[in-house]
Amino acid sequence: MAATTKNPHACRHKFILKITRITAFSFGFFLIAVVIIADLGYDAKWWPFIDLIPYGDKLGHIGLFGTLGFLCNLAFPSRRFGYSPFLVTTTTLVLLALISLEEISQAFIPARSCDLFDWLADLTGLAIGQLAAIALKSRSPLKVEH
Repeated sequence: MAATTKNPHACRHKFILKITRITAFSFGFFLIAVVIIADLGYDAKWWPFIDLIPYGDKLGHIGLFGTLGFLCNLAFPSRRFGYSPFLVTTTTLVLLALISLEEISQAFIPARSCDLFDWLADLTGLAIGQLAAIALKSRSPLKVEH
């Protein structure tokens, strides 16, 4: 009888993928908490330093949604449409839909305001996150399917 041996690289990849998914979900829950705090009007109490930084609000949007886009594109299968590496992934499309709904919902929340420039900053962050994840995935020696 031939003994079956596990591929150590596949086991390592599955472990890294599991940690990446846990991190992506954790960051997603953190982001939901940030949105709830802002929806309740407590944002100035939680992060007053944002107003001290030039364009701090927009940089915050880029950073938060860039991180989300990066983690989610690493953690979940990211099929691209077309042949160009610069086209949007399915993961980014799902995030884009959710983020767009969240931004539109702000028009109906008294403590918030629907802002096109916030949405554009969110899109910028998503694009940066997706590109960073694609670049990292392309350099990774671990090529095991999700």
